[in-house]
Amino acid sequence: MKRIDFSHSMAGFTLIEVMIAMVILGLVLTGIVKMFSSTGKYQTAQEMMVDLTQDMRAAKQLMTYEIREAGCNPRRKKRIGFQISTDDSADTDANSIHFTTDRDNGDGDEFLEPDGDADDPGEDIAFYRTFDNCFGTVGAVMAAGDRRPGCLRYAQGGSGQPVAANIIDLQFNYYDSNNNPFYQENADGSLVTPLVALQSLGSETNLDRIRSVQVFMMGQVENPSRVTGSNQTWTQRFRIRVRNAGK
Repeated sequence: MKRIDFSHSMAGFTLIEVMIAMVILGLVLTGIVKMFSSTGKYQTAQEMMVDLTQDMRAAKQLMTYEIREAGCNPRRKKRIGFQISTDDSADTDANSIHFTTDRDNGDGDEFLEPDGDADDPGEDIAFYRTFDNCFGTVGAVMAAGDRRPGCLRYAQGGSGQPVAANIIDLQFNYYDSNNNPFYQENADGSLVTPLVALQSLGSETNLDRIRSVQVFMMGQVENPSRVTGSNQTWTQRFRIRVRNAGK
């Protein structure tokens, strides 16, 4: 009987062949891991930027609505408008804005009935930034140009409520009826110094000259170390006309 030789057909891989296969497999797996890692990082960066832009757009809408109504005073019984204070969170300057408006008499009905004062809920407004993450203890009011992350706050005659976290700059500039700024600006819209002619806003005469307000606001994603520099921050610069100024 003829015998069949299975020795060649049953031979396995050599050690060198196995090692080469493992190296190739390792390279393929490394590429796959890097691909998924970069994709996940990209999604995280995009998600953080979406969160930041949504928060800042909401802040812009709120600030625009409130500042437009600054100085609403249909009954003209007393001065209502931009305010000054030794409390930096309730001052009108480069890093904060504070104003009053006469909207209602506070009786709680559905009708807006101005009563000649700004003592009712929602009639004493301030925006400023504090050195905290919008949770827990409220930090100190931050100066314009301080690029540390802080919390944008909105006050209605009391303690400021958090609006947006990770705001790394908040600056206000003011313009008179001739479009003259109260502060000199850098090219990016941030402020340099008060102009000599309008060195201090600390008087009602200067405050009553305000006709529009420019806001410079810069935010930073929650974890900037996880993204590249161009994707770490987002800036808004917008100008609001004060409807009731000069009336």
